[in-house]
Amino acid sequence: MRKTVRLTLGLLIAFVCWAAAMAAELPRQHPGRAAALNQVGVIDALLAGGYQGSMSLGELKRLGDFGLGTFDALDGEMILLDGVVYQAPVNGHVRRPPDSLTTPFAQVTRFASDLNCVLPAGADLKAVEARLDAAIGDANCFAATRIDATFASLTARSVPAQKPPYRPLAEVAKEQAVFPFTNARGTLVGMRGPAFVRGLGVPGWHWHFLTADRKRGGHVMAFTLAQNAQPEAKLMRMRRFTLALPEAGLSGFDLTRDRGAELKGVESGR
Repeated sequence: MRKTVRLTLGLLIAFVCWAAAMAAELPRQHPGRAAALNQVGVIDALLAGGYQGSMSLGELKRLGDFGLGTFDALDGEMILLDGVVYQAPVNGHVRRPPDSLTTPFAQVTRFASDLNCVLPAGADLKAVEARLDAAIGDANCFAATRIDATFASLTARSVPAQKPPYRPLAEVAKEQAVFPFTNARGTLVGMRGPAFVRGLGVPGWHWHFLTADRKRGGHVMAFTLAQNAQPEAKLMRMRRFTLALPEAGLSGFDLTRDRGAELKGVESGR
């Protein structure tokens, strides 16, 4: 009898330990905490010429496996896709930078789509943004999307690396290199900020592109989807936001002025 009790108790303890171990391995599903946008730097500081990197790519990848941004000294456009960082410099030929390289501004997340949206064949950038916004429904949450598609046309750009003293981004953008694509297969990485992030992040959609062979890419200014397919956008809504500011602070920049017009011009490439 005692042997049976000991055996039963032993099995019960073993089961409790196993259940606890399994629970520890499960992702946490706290409402409103499962998805977060993690941001490095402030967009208005970048517009003012804050190009000095403050976080290494190795650290950045611990915050997310999907996103976009730029690099120390504004040396190219960043595409973070499937946990790999790609750098599209001013020549448009993508390379994989070392983890030791730093970023002054980036937005990343652990991408886990909670919504899919079929896009109209032949839709342009504005039409796609409108369709995505309608699918999300909530204009006041952050969002991310991944679109794997063929593009009848797509225009991307990058800017040359800078040297101190750094000029404002609106001036640097005048020296951008533009890359036109035709019938290109690739991936759009899109991040959306709500209107209330003005000055902190980018209100509305911000797009970067990487070709399917991972050899070309950049910041997206315009695109039109191919006419013969209706690609599906994978969407992720985020209601958590974390911000990492540089250890050196932002006291060297005038962040009191409204830089909305500068941002709009830089994003559109005009």
